[in-house]
Amino acid sequence: MQFNLFKKKSKSCLGIDIGTASIKIVQLRREEEKFDLETYGEISTVGYLERLNDAFQTTSLKTLQAITREMLRVLLEKTEASTKNAVMTIPVFSSFVSVMEVPEMAEKEISQAIEFEARRYVPIPISEVVLDWKIIESGMIKDDISRKPFRGKRILLIAVPVEVINKYLKIADDLGLKVRALELESFSLARSLMFGDKSSACILDIGVRASSFTIVDKGVVQMSHSLDVAGAEMTKTLATGLGVATQRAEEFKLTHGFDHQEENGKRKDIRELLNVPIERIADEIDRMLRSYETKTDRKMEKLILAGGATQLMGLGDYIENRLDIKAVSAFPWSTAIYPVVLQEALKKNGPELSVAVGAAMREE
Repeated sequence: MQFNLFKKKSKSCLGIDIGTASIKIVQLRREEEKFDLETYGEISTVGYLERLNDAFQTTSLKTLQAITREMLRVLLEKTEASTKNAVMTIPVFSSFVSVMEVPEMAEKEISQAIEFEARRYVPIPISEVVLDWKIIESGMIKDDISRKPFRGKRILLIAVPVEVINKYLKIADDLGLKVRALELESFSLARSLMFGDKSSACILDIGVRASSFTIVDKGVVQMSHSLDVAGAEMTKTLATGLGVATQRAEEFKLTHGFDHQEENGKRKDIRELLNVPIERIADEIDRMLRSYETKTDRKMEKLILAGGATQLMGLGDYIENRLDIKAVSAFPWSTAIYPVVLQEALKKNGPELSVAVGAAMREE
């Protein structure tokens, strides 16, 4: 089965991001070096906190797939999306992403080597996944274990279960969408947030079910990884620690966040409880940055905060101080043309829509 996850797949295109808590779409039209924003929208999943384990990407239940299809149909109708051309994104936690190194060899030989080596990196039978790969560095590179330089290539390897791909394709087919490509959300994020930018950055996307970490350098995705600690765990931690209902805990999280301005009372309790999952996320960022810097001798210049949960009050300041790195909020509209009246709304929604924007920017 051939399904090129890297190959660029024309003018108007829908970017579709199916998440645990919501579905987002963005329709862009390419206008030379800019993208005209034609429509966008988001629809929330009802009761997602109560049925977190039934997230679309991890369930095989036909019922949930039907609900997802119906939600997307309603969203396409409400936003008056006018194109059937679509790029759909796959979350990092639904895939297997690794970086492998090979000696200098012809590209044809690389394909053969990857087929053989992939078994070391993918924990399920190769027959059950679609493999794709991209050369991210050539020349003198450091061996991952000995750290000694050698002439070779560093390759980003991606494996996506066939079952996951088929779910997306079935939903698209049922709605009459023409899928130009399925791509990992990391590439969509890199496109919308680092378009034309050759500096180095780590993109942190805290969703509901998982947090993803993507390192982009010289315009190329270098590493991508996910951690099963995100918004839902923060909410559950607050619910348990404060002895309140899940919905009430979610309200506390959104209202007070990780604010350090008040040192006593409920805000302090909330901050201390949130510190546990947030520290795990910070530790993972630190680990990835150290790993990349050791391999490449290049230091990360900034951390970009994407995803709804990254807008938690006080989180950016905390991570800046904790990791000594500049933290900025995601703004995926730098190449977009849109009415001035939408500026504030798009700035506010930017972090959550970054994946869908990047998918819609993908060229043929």
